[in-house]
Amino acid sequence: MLTMKDHDVSAPKARHRKAGTDADRQAPGRRGIPSFLRNRDGAVAIEFVILAFPFFVLLLVLMETATIFYAELVMDRAVSKIGREVRTGQITSADLTKDEFKAKLCTEVKFLFDCTKLQVDMKTYGSFGAVPIGAPIKDGDLDTTGFSYTKPSGETITSLKAYYKWPLYVDVLRQMATSMSDRSFMVVGSAAFITEPY
Repeated sequence: MLTMKDHDVSAPKARHRKAGTDADRQAPGRRGIPSFLRNRDGAVAIEFVILAFPFFVLLLVLMETATIFYAELVMDRAVSKIGREVRTGQITSADLTKDEFKAKLCTEVKFLFDCTKLQVDMKTYGSFGAVPIGAPIKDGDLDTTGFSYTKPSGETITSLKAYYKWPLYVDVLRQMATSMSDRSFMVVGSAAFITEPY
């Protein structure tokens, strides 16, 4: 006569439950979206890919912005230095031509700028109020039609300006803000002064 001890009816059920669990584990389609979202396999790699792109773009933007700031400082320093020579009469007494004057200014910035793209404008004015402010932009480009090279005499109000179109690659905000059609950034160096008596 069989007893409950001899015939364990719970064993097949346990095996069935275990087999069912294994089957569920082997069938990804049955797990559902919540189980998929809880699965952390490869999550670090995926998160890195998602975050790396905007991080490196931001890094490039910061580097380009820093380079532009440095370019502006270099341009201001060069215009200030050459402007001092104009103010003291050294440029007038040396009787430099426009190309010679531009080459002299270029020696101060050539390690960072392409001198062939540098534009120089030097004029004399009757008052400081007559000196224009800002870059002459027309139709999305630098308007050089009014540029000239006038060597000042003594005690004359003089304006010296230098312009350079700096190309932008990743700085999207500057590209959106610029008025240049080629999406470049205008680096400007300017100085206004009264020349010394000479």
